Amino acid sequence: MNHMPVVIFGAGGVGQALFRQLVMTREVVASRNRCHFDIVAVLDSSSWVWQPAGLSDEQLDQIIKQKETGQSLGSDRPEIQKIFDILSEAGLVGGLLVDVTAADGMEPVIDQALESQHGVVLANKKPLTGPWEHTRRYYNHPCLRYESTVGGGQPVISTLRYLRDTGDPVINIEGQLSGTLGYICSQLDRETPFSEALAAARARGFTEPDPREDLGGRDVMRKIMILGRLAGWPLEEADIEVESLYHPALSHLSVSEFMNASVAMDPSLADRVRSAKEEVQVLRYVAQVDDNGGSVGLTGIPKGSPLADLKYISFRTGRYKDEPMMIGGKGAGVEMTAAGVLGDMIGLSREML
Repeated sequence: MNHMPVVIFGAGGVGQALFRQLVMTREVVASRNRCHFDIVAVLDSSSWVWQPAGLSDEQLDQIIKQKETGQSLGSDRPEIQKIFDILSEAGLVGGLLVDVTAADGMEPVIDQALESQHGVVLANKKPLTGPWEHTRRYYNHPCLRYESTVGGGQPVISTLRYLRDTGDPVINIEGQLSGTLGYICSQLDRETPFSEALAAARARGFTEPDPREDLGGRDVMRKIMILGRLAGWPLEEADIEVESLYHPALSHLSVSEFMNASVAMDPSLADRVRSAKEEVQVLRYVAQVDDNGGSVGLTGIPKGSPLADLKYISFRTGRYKDEPMMIGGKGAGVEMTAAGVLGDMIGLSREML
């Protein structure tokens, strides 16, 4: 049995789902892969828990309960740069760093992990979407996986990697990459005012705490950029045109003020819904990219088309030119994302044996 030390950055929704899945799948992972993940450290933005022998399943459950009640993990977190010194001093080598945060500035940690012969698994999109000059080293790195950055638990990254590995040139990538915006668009179909659709999405927990994180389109932009870069196109943010669903004048408001002010956007979006209906279409928030760049924004899709109600990603390639390869179905949610992370951890553990 291969015991692999694991350091996990992030104990929010995805992190907690990952802890639960690690506990529930112990026997399956051991029997199918001869691997046992020893979670030696869990870190949030200010605190951490450190156990060189590996946290027990009971301790992981306790971490979940602590985070659900807003408590810290334990002691103050050391400087990130010292994490790997601590691992080395404890004799823990050849492990995994798992980043399930949405934090900026994780690149130095990732670089240090790779230089120290650790594997890296990312659900955090930001390290992959910085300037190409700095992030290109992460794409196709043999010890770095990032399936959950696009499509949650769906095999999006691995499929695109397969297409490229088998010499199939990618022509175009397209998809609906936001469950939140998909829900809002479906409510607009029913002539629900935008502000009411947004409030309903937030009440159901579909949006980020600040809904502008979803409405601004940057998260979708990051996803399509990752796919475009993996397809072989050295894209920068400026190469992708992004349509925000809120006016920049509302950026400075508090969340509650923004929610109240969102009624101002109802008339213009209602007009766009009516215009789409006149063309027998529905509005969907679609991302597309090719070697010339990309776009993210509202697009009319023929009413009745399967694509109107499908969360999907399509790859049009040399072999799939007339009929693109499609991946569709539920991809969003913390459980799906955590499953994608766990799959990457298992895949790396096999290769690092």
